[in-house]
Amino acid sequence: MTVLERWVKDTAFNFKFSRRLIKKIVGTQVHIISHPKSGRTWLRVLLGKALCEHFNIDEKWLLDTYKLTFLANILPTQFTHDRSEIKIGSNWDELESDKSNYRNKKVVFIIRDPRDVLVSTYFHATKRVNALYGVNEDFGSISEFVRSDQYGIRKIIAFYKVWFDNQTLPSDFLLIRYEDMHKETAACLRSVLEFIGVKNISEETIINAVNFSRFENMKKLERSEQFQSRMLKAADPNDEESYKVRRGKVGGYSDYISQQDLEFIEQVIVEAGNPFCYD
Repeated sequence: MTVLERWVKDTAFNFKFSRRLIKKIVGTQVHIISHPKSGRTWLRVLLGKALCEHFNIDEKWLLDTYKLTFLANILPTQFTHDRSEIKIGSNWDELESDKSNYRNKKVVFIIRDPRDVLVSTYFHATKRVNALYGVNEDFGSISEFVRSDQYGIRKIIAFYKVWFDNQTLPSDFLLIRYEDMHKETAACLRSVLEFIGVKNISEETIINAVNFSRFENMKKLERSEQFQSRMLKAADPNDEESYKVRRGKVGGYSDYISQQDLEFIEQVIVEAGNPFCYD
């Protein structure tokens, strides 16, 4: 069974799920959008911890951002990959360019160096997708993955380009860079909290959320399966590359991608006009 076939089986024909999902999408006022492997789980945990502490909400809802924002009585917020998911596997030139559904909504857009996204996506695909979704997809070598129309650099850059061109369409647009999250985690978290309507949050709550969401603690939480969720669960506890929280490193791509592949990546980025300006 392919990734796409499994996704169709799990979602498209599950009427109950589809009805619930549509209701959630329609009610959402803030969409936090990213290509897979761009730091959204980290931001989800940061946001969840801060909201639970600030509004005194049970941490069992920490990963359910929509439910959490509903309980906090703030703008209903949801994370989405906006149909760039690995499990959908659409080609780069099949990405939807019409973003009119986001008109009158607020959008947080998370981006990351596409070279790091590629490496992280490759390990997610080869180490997690097959194991967690019960499929047997051959993603090839990392060099083949870089050039894949379904998962490679063209897909990432096309996704960035679509949103670069549409960033003025939502009622408000906040760009968050993964690299800035590393440099100024607290400031990035506060900017997202204010964007979704949380005012006067204490510095102590921000610091507690940042400490809770540090790489070492998130790795510990994943090892212990504290959240009882596939969202934060290792596919193989004995394989470090199969963890959701894998390396959390800026510039780690250089350990995996050849010079020839880097030159190909740079060519694709330049030809697309380098949306959001990554060197």
